Amino acid sequence: MLNRTTTPRTKRPNLERQALAFTIGLYLFICVGLLIVHHAAPEPPPSPAGSSSTSPYNP
Repeated sequence: MLNRTTTPRTKRPNLERQALAFTIGLYLFICVGLLIVHHAAPEPPPSPAGSSSTSPYNP
């Protein structure tokens, strides 16, 4: 006991902690990517005044 140092051991990353960090990082990356695509997407063209169709791709 006299030979041992009193400094706390550093936590080494284990596989479970790495898998959780990777999964959370991947989830955040996908969310940010989807938000960017959502806000960067062009708006559909305005429909003509007399059209009864609500679809921008159906004339």
